[in-house]
Amino acid sequence: MFHTPSMNLDLIRTFVIVGQSKDFNDAASKLNIDATNVSRHIKSLENLMGTKLINKNSKNYIELTEDGKTLFEGYEKAYNLLFITEKTFKQNKDLNSGKIAIGVAEDIEISVLNDKIESFKKDYPKGAFKIINLSTKDLFEKLYHYNVDFVIDEKIDNYTKSSGIKMVDLFTERYCLVYIKNKYNLENINDLKDIPLILPISAKKERKLFEQLLSKNNIERTLSIETASYESALDYAKRGLGVALLPTSLAKTTDLEMLDIPLEKNIAIAYIEENLSPASKEFLQKFC
Repeated sequence: MFHTPSMNLDLIRTFVIVGQSKDFNDAASKLNIDATNVSRHIKSLENLMGTKLINKNSKNYIELTEDGKTLFEGYEKAYNLLFITEKTFKQNKDLNSGKIAIGVAEDIEISVLNDKIESFKKDYPKGAFKIINLSTKDLFEKLYHYNVDFVIDEKIDNYTKSSGIKMVDLFTERYCLVYIKNKYNLENINDLKDIPLILPISAKKERKLFEQLLSKNNIERTLSIETASYESALDYAKRGLGVALLPTSLAKTTDLEMLDIPLEKNIAIAYIEENLSPASKEFLQKFC
């Protein structure tokens, strides 16, 4: 048997929670201990590892050192794996126990997820769900570190090459431009010259694809508003503040004029199969 005197689960748990919270008081609240004990645990772990793991910046916030980041990545995955093991054990006896955590793009949550959750809870009414809305990059980071069971978002093939992440295609999301007809008159994309545009934030793939489409047609865009919320974009368009780029499925629910454009992206559900609990595997069947 390996002799690992530094393997103190209380210290590891404290370090993981501090690394996630970036704040001693917040970590203390989550751990149900006082902040002085949090500090003592971190100092003990630093002594065991022989290196500085955290610093406080000029605003007194916690920052991980380079050694701290390396240790945190491994410890967080191991810590989350303990929860997966416990959840699997309980769900092997009762699929109503435990929680299914799902990271999903906010603009597709209702249309993709709500019916599936309702259907699952008809069979397992005590089953719990946790829904997280973050950027695509952050959602996949959480999946890779076992913080969520699934990610439902745009399909990104390069995540599957070395991470063990699998993806199941769900549908193709198509996009269009919507506007008030009496204020704007669009026959084709070339009519967008000097027209104020309401666009998703630059991190969204559809924004990048739209920028490429404009560039291909030698159109210099005039940005009016950018927002992460398609509901807000739709409302701005109804107020006549510009022409909005929207998913076609959402645009069809309005009485605004629509201009179809050649822009689409694939939506998939992503997961790491070996880390799925029995209830998560059962829920995945709703998509397959």
